[in-house]
Amino acid sequence: MLGFAAVNTGNNLLYLLVSALLGFMAVSGLLGQRNLQQLSVYVSPPREVFSGNSAAYDVELRNHRRWLPAFLMRVEVGAEGVLFPLLTAQESSRQALLLTFSERGFQSLPTVRLTSCFPINFFIRSKNLAIKQQVLVFPRPQIATLASGAGDHHRVGHDELTQPGIDGELRSIDNYRETDPLKSIHWKLSARHDEFKVKRQNRFAAPSILLDLQNFDGPLEDRLGKCTFLVDQLARQQQAVGLRLDRRLISPGQGAAHRYKLLTELALYGQR
Repeated sequence: MLGFAAVNTGNNLLYLLVSALLGFMAVSGLLGQRNLQQLSVYVSPPREVFSGNSAAYDVELRNHRRWLPAFLMRVEVGAEGVLFPLLTAQESSRQALLLTFSERGFQSLPTVRLTSCFPINFFIRSKNLAIKQQVLVFPRPQIATLASGAGDHHRVGHDELTQPGIDGELRSIDNYRETDPLKSIHWKLSARHDEFKVKRQNRFAAPSILLDLQNFDGPLEDRLGKCTFLVDQLARQQQAVGLRLDRRLISPGQGAAHRYKLLTELALYGQR
């Protein structure tokens, strides 16, 4: 509008004002474009992601410039984003970003976009980053009990455990380890030695549980959710648990690695 007015009136002051504004916009455009350069983004998912539940992802922004800082940088992953107000040269910063996946299995990370309104918020400049990353999403847990979805035929016997204590069938006498509870120290034995001693006994643990996907009610995703809930609960209770998925049998076991294996099988069921 000012340009047309300057042409129509021949006012040199308007010419100067229009030229200054255009120059200012050009300089701000160059500064804004420069602000997006030599930056890298890394998105690290948590170890466990369940469909339908928000999980905190670690977003790291790195400034690879030798001298210039980065201002008002926003990293967007899909519809969510985090703001990095200032990132000095050769600096990196991390922030947590909550993301939610609605489907189980391997899911691709949404489009990662780097945006900034620097320097004067006239324009928001952005660029898409080529980050191709997949996340393993476990089924959404659904509350279930062994009585509601699994009968006694899922109990496959007792496992004999060796654990520290002062009663039970004696197996051995060992030196105290950091993982042993303090109450397991046998003080009379320890008084005769230079190290703390514990007695280890053989005891029968709770029966191992074999969960069969076909024995749960409801649609497939509901059955997978119930299995996921029970696997998680039984594993946290340090009880041996296994899975039967059609013709595939995973023997009962314990530990974090075994729990992760079972959850992975449930996440990828029917998708291999």
